[in-house]
Parts: sequence; C-alpha cells; structure tokens
Amino acid sequence: MKNTMMKKRIASLAAAAVMTASCAAGTLSGTFSFLTGGAPITAFAAESAVKFISTVGYGEGMYAMWSSVSGASGYNVYVDGTQIDSMLIRQYSGYMRADAVGLKAGSHTLKVVPVVGGKEDASKAAETKATAYAHDRSGFGFVNGDSSGAYNKDGTLKTGATVVYVTNDNKDKVSVSLPDKNGTATTVTGVQNILTNLKSNSKAGPVCIRVIGNITDPSVLTKGDLMVDTVTCGLTIEGIGNDTVFNGFGLVLKNSSNVEVRNIGFMNCNSSEGDDCGLQQGNNHIWVHNCDFFYGDAGSDADQAKGDGALDTKTSTYVTHSYNHFWDNGKCNLQGMKSESTENYITYHHNWYDHSDSRHPRIRTCSVHCYNNYFDGNAKYGVGVTMGSSCFVENNYFRNCKYPMLSSMQGSDVGAGGIFSGEAGGIIKSYGNVMSGQKDYVTYQKDNTEFDAYEASSKTEKVPASVKTKSGSTTYNNFDTSSVMYSYTADKAEDVPTIVTAKAGRVDGGDFKWKFDNAVDDESYAVNTALKSALTSYKSSITAIGSGFKEDNAAAPSVTTNSPVVVTTAAPTSNTTVQTTVQNTTQAPAATTQTPAAPVTGSNVIYCSPTGSGSGKTMNDPADVRSAIKSVPAGGVIYLLEGTYKFSEPIIIEEANSGKSGSPKTISAYPGAKVVFDFSGESVSNTNRGFVLNGSYWHFYGFEVTKAGDNGMLLSGDNNKIEMMVFNNNQDTGLQISRYNTNYAKVSEWPSYNTILNCTSKNNCDDATMENADGFAAKLTCGEGNVFDGCMAYNNSDDGWDLYAKTETGPTGVVTIKNSIAFRNGFTEDGRGYGNCDGNGFKMGGGGVGTRHVVENCLAFENLNCGFTDNNNPEFGVLKNTTAYNNGVGGGGKANYFVYRCSASADIQNTVTYYNTSKVSSTKAAGIKLANDKFKGAVKNCLYYNSKYYYSAGSFNADGSQPKVGDVVTPSDSDFITLSVPAMGTDFHTKWRNSDGTLNTGGFAETTGTYKSLGYHFTSLTPSTPVTTQQGQPVVTTASQPTQTTSSQQPAQTTSSVQQQTPVAGNYVHDFTANGTSSSFYTIAGNLSTAKGTATYNGKTLTQCLKMETATSIGFTAPSAGKLTLVFAEAAATAKVDGNKATATNGIITVDLAQGAHTITKADACNLFYMEYAASGATTTQSSPNTSITSSEAATTTTTSSLPVVDGLAGDANGNGTVDMSDAVLIMQSLANPSKFKVVRNDLADVFEPGSGVTSMDALSIQKLLLGLITELPEK
Repeated sequence: MKNTMMKKRIASLAAAAVMTASCAAGTLSGTFSFLTGGAPITAFAAESAVKFISTVGYGEGMYAMWSSVSGASGYNVYVDGTQIDSMLIRQYSGYMRADAVGLKAGSHTLKVVPVVGGKEDASKAAETKATAYAHDRSGFGFVNGDSSGAYNKDGTLKTGATVVYVTNDNKDKVSVSLPDKNGTATTVTGVQNILTNLKSNSKAGPVCIRVIGNITDPSVLTKGDLMVDTVTCGLTIEGIGNDTVFNGFGLVLKNSSNVEVRNIGFMNCNSSEGDDCGLQQGNNHIWVHNCDFFYGDAGSDADQAKGDGALDTKTSTYVTHSYNHFWDNGKCNLQGMKSESTENYITYHHNWYDHSDSRHPRIRTCSVHCYNNYFDGNAKYGVGVTMGSSCFVENNYFRNCKYPMLSSMQGSDVGAGGIFSGEAGGIIKSYGNVMSGQKDYVTYQKDNTEFDAYEASSKTEKVPASVKTKSGSTTYNNFDTSSVMYSYTADKAEDVPTIVTAKAGRVDGGDFKWKFDNAVDDESYAVNTALKSALTSYKSSITAIGSGFKEDNAAAPSVTTNSPVVVTTAAPTSNTTVQTTVQNTTQAPAATTQTPAAPVTGSNVIYCSPTGSGSGKTMNDPADVRSAIKSVPAGGVIYLLEGTYKFSEPIIIEEANSGKSGSPKTISAYPGAKVVFDFSGESVSNTNRGFVLNGSYWHFYGFEVTKAGDNGMLLSGDNNKIEMMVFNNNQDTGLQISRYNTNYAKVSEWPSYNTILNCTSKNNCDDATMENADGFAAKLTCGEGNVFDGCMAYNNSDDGWDLYAKTETGPTGVVTIKNSIAFRNGFTEDGRGYGNCDGNGFKMGGGGVGTRHVVENCLAFENLNCGFTDNNNPEFGVLKNTTAYNNGVGGGGKANYFVYRCSASADIQNTVTYYNTSKVSSTKAAGIKLANDKFKGAVKNCLYYNSKYYYSAGSFNADGSQPKVGDVVTPSDSDFITLSVPAMGTDFHTKWRNSDGTLNTGGFAETTGTYKSLGYHFTSLTPSTPVTTQQGQPVVTTASQPTQTTSSQQPAQTTSSVQQQTPVAGNYVHDFTANGTSSSFYTIAGNLSTAKGTATYNGKTLTQCLKMETATSIGFTAPSAGKLTLVFAEAAATAKVDGNKATATNGIITVDLAQGAHTITKADACNLFYMEYAASGATTTQSSPNTSITSSEAATTTTTSSLPVVDGLAGDANGNGTVDMSDAVLIMQSLANPSKFKVVRNDLADVFEPGSGVTSMDALSIQKLLLGLITELPEK
C-alpha cells in the first residue's frame, strides 16, 4: 500500500511537471523522465508548437520534418508565401514531413502552421529555410529538344500542368479531368488509364504524376508493367520524398518524347518484360534520373537471377540517364538491339554502379557518352561495346571493376572468355578516368590489335581512322567532337565518388539502407540473399498522407541526410595528367555512405587481425583491415588485434570515406595489443606511402607504421585525430600533412584542423639522399588549424619538424606545435645520415614564403644543426617557452636558435639556450662548434648566447643581428632539474610518456631556480585520468566509439599571473585584463591595449583588450564539441573563426564548434576583451582568481579539476532562493530549448554527480528531494 501511494505521488508530481512545462511559453523537449518506485520512466509528448527536426534542400526541392503539435488536426505548409498541396504532407511515426518540389535553385523559406479546431493557429507556427540546387540537365536528352517533362528548365512546373497524386490507396481510384484526343474534357480514373488517355493525345497539356509511398501492382497494367505509350505532352513521373517505390512492377516507355522519370525506387519487378524501367522502342528525349534500381524477381535465364535489365534502352535516341543508383543489379543498362542499325545518341553520367555486375552499359550500334560515373566493385565488367558502336568514356572512377572497358572479340574480352556472344566489336575512346583494382585494361597504345580502348591525349582528340576493331573492322565515329555534341562540364574523376555517392539515387539516398561487404561483394555476382530478403520484406513507414493526421507521442527519429556536395575544381595546370590514371592498388574510396539496415558486423565494432578474412563481428572471426576500413560506419571502431600486418601497397582512405563531426571513424590497437603495420613489401617510390588519409573525421590510435616506401602517413583530410601513433623507419617523413589531390590549389582546399596528439616519429630516412625524411611535416600545401601536441621527433635523417613552403604554391596555413620535443635529428639510431641534410629540430617555415606559425613549450636538443630555425620564413609568428640545449652537434656552427629572417612582428619570449659539450650523447657526429643565437622580433624574458650568455628580463626589439641586450650571466647545470638523458637506442615513446600519453622527461633540461620562468616545462603538467587499459588505450563500452583519451592540459605559464582552469568538459575562460596573452589553453599572438575603452561582461569591467589586427591569431584545441563566446567593445564587431566570418550582437559573438583545433583571426579591426570556450557538458565558468606567482613558485603550479566553490542553495536552478518543482521544470525546458530557456545558476542546478553538467538526472534529483526520497542536495 505504501509503495502504491508513493507511485501515485510521484506520477502526480511528474504529471504536474509536464503540465507546467507544456503551459510555459515555448516547448518542452518531448521527453520527461520521472520515477515510479525508484525506476525512471520516460514519456514522450507532442509539442506545444512546431519544432523542426530537420530541414534539407535537394534537387529543385526541399523538405522539413517536425514533431506533431498537440491538438493539431492538420497543417498548412507555405513555401515562399505560397501554400503547397496537402498531399505533399505526410505523417510518420514520431514526426511530420512536407516536401516542396518544383523550386528554382536558391534559398527558400518554408512555414508550417498547425490547424487547431479547424483554424490555423499562427502562434504555434514556425519557419525554416533550405537551399535547393538545380538538377544537372546535361547530355543528349537536351540536344535538339527537351526531356524535362512537365517542368521548365529552371525546375518550376510548367504553366497549365495537371498534377496527379498517386498513393497505394488511390492508385486504382484516383480521378482527373483531362482532354481526350478531340479536346473534350474527360474524367479518367486509375493511374494506368490516366497514362493511356495521353496516348497520341495532342490536346493534353503537361502532366505531372507524383507518386507517394510504397506502390504495389495497380489493377490495370500491361503485362505487369505501367505503360507509357506514345506520350508527347510533356510527362513527368516522380516520387515524393525519399520513399517512393514501384514494388512488384516495372515502367515501360515506347514511342514517347519529352518524358522525365525521377526519384523512384524500382523493387521486386516481376513483369513479363522483367525490366525495372525499359525504353522499349521509338523514344526520343527521355530523362531518367535520381532513381534507385534494386533486384527484380528471377527470370528463366541463368543471367536473370537478380531480375532482368535495370534500365534498358532500345531503339531510342536523345536520352540521358543520370544520378541513378544501381544496387547489385546483374544487368544494368542494355543499350541497343541486335536489329538496330542507327547511331542513336545516349548519355550516362553520374550514375553509381554499386556492386552491380555488368552492362554499365552494354552498347550496340549507338553513340554513347559515359562520363563521371562511379564503378564501385563490379564483378564482371564496366562498359562494353559491340556491333560498331562508339563510346566516349570520360572522367569516370573505376574501383575494383574487373574489366573497366571491353570491346567484343578482342583485348581483355578474349581473356574473359568472350562475354558478348560473338558479336563484332566497337571502339571506346577513353580519357581522364581513374582506375584501381582492375584485373586488366589494355590500351591501343600498348597493343594496337588486342586493345580495350583508345587512350586519348586530350578530350578533343579525334580517334584516327586507322584504329579499327579486330572483329568487324569498324572505326570510331568521333561523334564527341562533331556538331551534335552538347555543352557540359565534367567533374574531375578523383571527385566522382564523393559527388556521386552524395547525389545519386532518391532524395537523401532513399529510405532503404544497405551496406555492401567489399571483401565479398566486389567479386561476387551471386544473389546477395540478405539483401534479397530485405527487399522482399520492405514495407512503407508512412502512417497518413495529406490528411487524417493524429497527435503522435512516439519519439522522433535521428536524421541522416545526404547533403549536396560542392567540389571546387581548380583549372588544370600545364603539366596536369590528362590520360586515364591506372593505379596498381586494390584500395579505393568508401564503397558507400549508406547506413546499413542492420550493421554488417552486428555492432559498430569490427575486429581485425593480420590474417583475418572473416566477418569481423568477433575476435574469433576477424576481418582484414582493408575491408574494415571500407565498411566501418561513422562512429564505428576498428579494433586491431595483436600482430604484424604486412602490406605491399598503400592503404588509401579516400575523401569520400569520412566520419562525421562527433562520430569519427576509429582505427585502434586493441587494448594491450602490440600492433605494427609493416609496409616493407613496397618499393621505394614517392607514391608508396603507408597510409594516405584523404578522408576526414578519422581517429587513429595506438599502433606503429613502419618501412613504407615514402611517408608513413600522408594526412590530406580534415578534422582528423592521430593519437599515440609511432612512425618508424619509413623512406620519407613519418607523418606529413599535405594535399593528396594535386588539383587542390587553395589553402581552403588543403588539409585543415587535424590534431596530432602524443605521437612519435623516429628513424625515418630516405636512403637515396638522406635529406628529405623528417619526423613530422606540415608543408607546401597544408591548410589552417593543424596542431601537433605532445609529440616527439627523433633520429630522423632530415628535420624533426619541417614547415617548409615555396613560392609556387604560396603560404600555408598556420601550424601550431606545442608540448613537443625534437632531438638527434640529422642521423638515425642505426648510423644513417650525418650528411648533406638540414638536421634541425624545429624548421619553422622556409622558402621566403611567410606564415605566422606558433611554437610553444617545446624542447630541442642534440640535433645535427639548429634547435629552432625560421629557415627564411619572413612572417614567423610565435616562439614561446622553449628550450634549446646542445644543438649543432654536426660541427657546422649552427646555433640553438636561428630565428632572425622573420619580420619585427615575431613574438619571442621565455626562451632559454644552454650548452654543456661534455654532456653530448655518444653519436658519430663531429661535435658542437659553438654559435651565437640570432633573433628578430619582440624578444622578452630570454636567456640567449652571443659569445657569452645574456639574460634580458625585459623586452627589446631584435633586428636580426646577434643581440647583446641584458645582463651577462653564467648559467650552470644546477639551473636545470637534470641534464642526464637516456642514450640512443632508448624507446622514448615508452620511456618519456605518462600513462595517458602526455610527455614526461623527468625534468631533463627543465629550468629551476633563477631561470625557472624560462623554457619548456612538462613537470607542471597533471596527467589526465581517462578510462584506460594498459598504456592509455581507449576502451569501447558501447557500440559507438572508444572513450577518447585527450590531453588538453597545458603547462602553467610561468609569467606573473596564471589562470587555473578545469582541463576537460569545463569552461576555458581568458580575461585579457587579468591575463594578457598568457594562457594554458589558448595560444595567443598579438598586441594588447588599454586605450580602446572598456567592456562589461558577467558583472566584470574589462579594461585591457587584444587588438584584432592582421597579425593577430588565437589558437586552441577543443577537447569536445562546445560553444565559443567572444566579447568585444564594438557592438557589431567581426572576427573569423576557422576562416568563417562572424558578427557580434551587442558586442558578443557565439559560435558552436566541434572537437579539435580552431583558430580566431581578424575579419575587421576591433578589440577583444574576453573569451570563453564551454566544452560539452560544461555548465559554469570554472576559473579561479588570477594568482600572482613568484619565480620560485612557478614550476609547481598545476592545472586542477576540482569543483568550484559556490554560494546559494543547491537545486535552485532558477535562482529564486527556493528549491521546488519549478527548478526541475526549468532544467527540462533548458535542455529542450536552450536558446529560449536559461538555467540561472548552472552551478546550483548540477546536483546529480556534481561536475558532470546539467542533465535530466538533476531534475530527477530535485524531484527525489521534494518526495522525501533523499534528504539533501547534491545527491550523494
């Protein structure tokens, strides 16, 4: 009885909370948790007003999804002020959706107004915007006529067009009034009868048939197909949304003109003809695009196990097939009949042949242009030509397509056993294609008899008449250089996978999701039984169309979209390779970006081993690495089991194979496993890297890459995290950040915002010259925001770090190197090197090309030449808290510091130099010849050498000569914690790292005593304590991704004041009035001023600012996603965050940021007084008051993670001095709608596991207190 009463009390209290939240001005999140008998219950509630879940623009259309509104019986939807048809509005479990079609390219505003009590309720309405893009109307379908059907070429519906909405419920009873052949208005009922009425009907105007949902066989069909016969009125048959399916029947077109078919999924076709969509005869100006083609029912022939043709075209001309997605079809595109003799003109472009087997297309007699198609794991062949046909195959991407191109009875077709039934051959002109993983491809230039294709030197080259087929002696007709050819712009072949996988198929890639297993499906042409089963059991998820909507309390789904891809193509340079690129590798871009209906591994974890060939679902059935890399989804993890993985070719992760912000793709050594990737099977070549990481949002963790024929890793993507990796004994730089696509010519296209964390690069040596292999490089074509943090580079044959740039490519983006060490570079541990190399520790630019790089809290020692050098970087930026010890061991008279060819704006502070030649480690080097340090720029608080040691505690402007400013001093070994250093051969990756991967040298070369405020310091770093097992490796506790091991703590700056901050999942505050430019989280370069007025923020009057000038830069690495706040004196101040301009409102800029490296630079001149980064989960600024520190105290100052001391009543979220249900409601409202509802005291609201941030659990704790289940807050 007591328990029952308690449940009633709790339920009543929770109901009151929901009512309170619902009645508040705004919206509750739709979920509210409360307790019954101690167990949490989550209830979903309809919204009180329109709340958008997702808004997306697509090809000449847009859609919006929103949660159902309490009390609404319907919705009116307006786009740009015009109401759309009600049939375009549908209800699904958990959400509503409206698609607006027929839009011009550009931005559009969509407004949803609920209908409550029979009237529009404007108070519950909401607006949203999206940008539609124009469909690509290229190809022969638009030559000498039009194929746009019922639409104009700008995407809008033609004037006077009749629109018919077809659903599965009304397919046989939908009625419309149309003129008959005599012009008499006639009511026609049923979809097939409507189409039949258009036959030879010159009186009918344009007709648009819009199909919604999963359509099974209409009662009237022609041999099992929907028939379009002799229709010339301008007909479009289109699907609405992402889930229109013709399920069980096909579509046939004959003798028709100006017909468009788009956005339809063809599935389980069982018609007599057997084709999903067939252009049977006599058609012209047909456009089939953005459709999905799936299996049909098996036919009687052996080659019809997956159905017959997917999209066949016979005796038809002026046709374009584009942006279609073919899903493992057996036979995709038959092009032409044996009986044809005419040169019909057809274009195939931007189609995705996704593990389909053959006929892409198979061409007889016709003139066909195939460009920008993605051939993705094709078990039989790509393009095939017979019977004198001519095909121009241009800028396609062939990945693991067995035979990319075939001509009947010659070349590779002979080796394949003769695929084309003995028909005579045709000629293919090939240009600009990229191939990888093919079995064979023979050009005319290689064998002028047994060839597959004539490889053109330019797209305009005419194929000579002397090039003839072996069987039939036919020639190429050069249609592509004749007057019949159309105007078009082909995308670069390298970009095709990215573009096609984003845009091909139905809207958002359609509602049916499947992930192919490349390891199996690339070579198999058998029916995929799991895919077949999923297709035959497919059902629609629509619950209502146009009306009959009900209040829905189901949870809204998570939304995944295929956003439009914009690829900027640079103009080719004079030496651009124009011929087909054939790569001798089986590696390829991601096979698909689809999310599987059921993950291929049963979870998002794939296990791999050196000899794995299994499913990867368990450690007992591991997969191979290449397959795992291709198939792992965003948020997934590849676990590498212990062993040596041997390779003879690079592992290329293409640009299309990327994770997502907040959901990276992770490849990690299994906790405790020793994993080595050995590329010794590669020859030495500048293309034989170990890894090419051209994708974005990847996380590499905890294994070694060795013996590659060039770089251990070329990092050319964006927003990647490379952590606890070792790059050892490669034939060029261990890890280099530079472009992979040589057509990317702008900094904005180059690899950006990558974080290299706690990695080691050693013994890399190019044996031929020994002057190229660095430990790390970010050079030549490196973008903005790349950060090296906690890394070591030692015993590399050239430099530790190389940031070189050259005039031909121009300046790179700013690179930040911090908390890192470079030592003994210029020679390897096994004795290679010591020659004509640079041998510097940190080479911070070069080539006379300027970039304001930042180097801070770093150590350089025993390098062959300089410790730190600008290397003729005229705009070098910041050198702060660095130590250079015993560099120049090569005897060449190179100093610890050569930073003198930069501009006077260089910021040099807290540096220390020191020599003790008696303590130089044993090497083959000649020994140190002392040299004087050189500086140019603003020098502050530095110990340097110029025949004697000088210490300048103040500031002076160095002019590039050898300075003699400050006091002459005599530093000694006792000014350092220790100068004892392990010998060569030591594994420093384990010797000098904490359990979390951060560096710990045991105080080697760290200053103490008099010079304690100078140089680098690692002893002041407090190691983080992540969830780890053995050497800090990540642990996966869910199916999403491993716990990220981060190292966001920075050394306490040994200046006059230090701000102590919570290092992770907290707020990172910088007050320029209190702290100047010193920060343990931000890297700040620029000039301060107290003459720019004041700003007031959070009750504080701020009097000192950072001037936002051209040379100003602020960098930081966000430990997780969060919000950046910038406070300016100017009300409409502007700044660039990661290159994107932001404008202040009332002097404040706020920007949501992802995890990783970020930069803040000038947009327009203004003055920054204060900044704060609130990481996810942070609820309050956690900074202690500024603390004055004497030089004797500085080294022991550490960052801490203690909870802040607060005043007030725990649980008082709204700050009214009491704790009641209104505090719990406010917490829930703020979580649902943070822009509208603000918790007044986050520190007081955080009462469940204090320090974890405000969550719904805090609301539950408050309820427990009010119910008497607990006696105090915070909850213990």
